[in-house]
Amino acid sequence: MFRFSFSTLIGFCAGIGLFIFAVMSSTSNYQIFVSISSLALVLGSTLAASLISYSTIDVLCAVKSMMQTFLHSPTSQRHLRQVAQRFVEWSTIYRQGGVAALESSVTSADLKDEYVRDGIEMIGAGYKNHDIRILLTDQMDATWQRHTLESKVLNTMAVYSPGFGMVGTIVGLIIMLDNLNGDMAGLGKGLALALITTLYGVVLANLFFKPAANQVTEKQETMYFRHQLIMEGFVLLAEKRDALYIQDRLNAYLRPNARMKALTEELE
Repeated sequence: MFRFSFSTLIGFCAGIGLFIFAVMSSTSNYQIFVSISSLALVLGSTLAASLISYSTIDVLCAVKSMMQTFLHSPTSQRHLRQVAQRFVEWSTIYRQGGVAALESSVTSADLKDEYVRDGIEMIGAGYKNHDIRILLTDQMDATWQRHTLESKVLNTMAVYSPGFGMVGTIVGLIIMLDNLNGDMAGLGKGLALALITTLYGVVLANLFFKPAANQVTEKQETMYFRHQLIMEGFVLLAEKRDALYIQDRLNAYLRPNARMKALTEELE
């Protein structure tokens, strides 16, 4: 159901690419910006603090959502119009052939959507329109709350990672100051290595955790709107409204340039 997001890929590659370009154009010793131990300190401590703050399953779900930032939800105006058109088609089928005809007209592509599948099952079970509205609204709100928690976990990681970057810097400075009686020429390199953890913390927060949290929120907002359209469609089906009425009601969820006009034009 989800599709690859090229805009996310472009933004991610542009952010990483510009960072690498700035480093490599400023110094030939760019290897000093690579430190596995510093990355392990910042990332590991951030995950550890998140596990203390939230349950393991919540953190794992948040990490999974972050990994899915390259996928976007099917909520374009074209897709929403296709969903609305399906309800217009189903209304005629349901009014003429009943539940059996409606269920036979549902394709495997329709059933891939859990929300649509549940709505069809409710129609088949004989639920009334107000019951369908209550059940689908509860499901919609529960889904919203689950994804809101994922966004909250990612925002918490974005807060933790710069702090643990500073912790790594302090640890590096302590080690460097402890070696003051040694080779003084190595102080500059030691200070540079100590600051890498802060760099990693800021980069992780602003290029990974915060954007991922914002995208999780944006995805859920658009999916919530899509679910509202689907819920209204099933309520209208349960009321056995005619196709023209369903078209006009569902057009309210679409932009003016994407609204369905076929039935109106036929009547004219």
